[in-house]
Amino acid sequence: MNLRTVMRVGGAVLGLWAALEGATLQAREGFTEDFASDPLVSGWAIAGDASLFQWDPAGQSLAVTWDSSRTNSYFHRRLPSVVTAADDFTFGFDLELSEHAVGIHPGKPGTFQIALGLIRLADATAPDFQRGVFLRSRNLVEWSWFGTQPDGAISASLSPAVVPADGRLPWGYSDTYRVLETGVRYGFELGYTATNRTLRIQMTIDGEAAAPLAPVVLPRNFTGFRVDALSIHSYSDAGQDPLYAGSVLATGRIDQLRWSGPGPAVDRLRYEGNDMQRRVVFWSRRGWRYQLRASGDLKEWDDLGTPTDGTGGELVLEDLTKLLAPQRYYRVEAFLP
Repeated sequence: MNLRTVMRVGGAVLGLWAALEGATLQAREGFTEDFASDPLVSGWAIAGDASLFQWDPAGQSLAVTWDSSRTNSYFHRRLPSVVTAADDFTFGFDLELSEHAVGIHPGKPGTFQIALGLIRLADATAPDFQRGVFLRSRNLVEWSWFGTQPDGAISASLSPAVVPADGRLPWGYSDTYRVLETGVRYGFELGYTATNRTLRIQMTIDGEAAAPLAPVVLPRNFTGFRVDALSIHSYSDAGQDPLYAGSVLATGRIDQLRWSGPGPAVDRLRYEGNDMQRRVVFWSRRGWRYQLRASGDLKEWDDLGTPTDGTGGELVLEDLTKLLAPQRYYRVEAFLP
């Protein structure tokens, strides 16, 4: 349980809770990480090979190595709540590459990606997750860039992708053929709009706006995603088909890593009414479902009515039993179908 508000109404003490699956009760949250202080003491963590991510206090940035010969590794920060295809959100970052080479590992002469974006941490760190193997990744909303293949057969491309929860086709995907040079500061902003299911990408080069990049439009039969962390990814190249295998070794700096999300699944929770009319009012999110429950002793809980779909606005759940009780507690449970 994440919140308790106790109030006195009509002589009876009533308790009000919200219980959420994968969410915390915070105000709508956005953040920018400028790396002025150690990010590992302010909410960031590393899964995988920690040597690939080094905070540079002098340069106030994060030095990153993308090395596909290493295990899947993530420099990540948890989001305030689970984010789905029903939510609007944006994330962005600044990138300056110092070195970049593809096709350098034995038996893997093709290109391979460097990446950053949204993951479901439990999926991305699972033993069976392989980004270089088709249909073995899931729950991703990511920016990725592939350098030009050494034989020139594949050109450099910015290739954002949205991978559904089950990993199956169709994916949301687009290519814009674009070379990223070393020593140049690039800025990227990715914004997703739920109403048209479109991920748009803006790019700057040394602070100046660049030519437009192709948006990612989710196919009509795209099955949806659930993500819970913003991450810089260094993917392993293990498991690829030898006929098409690629590899990458790159170094660079990430700065101004930023996020703006939909806020909590339950927000501005309050109680209205009296002993004869009891209502719980709160702001909801689309894609979530809500169940009002009641208890007289905080041990046994009863469902009141049936689950209600979130609206993206204010939602009212009412106790229609009209039960007069000396003490009754209410709990809102939010969950994803």
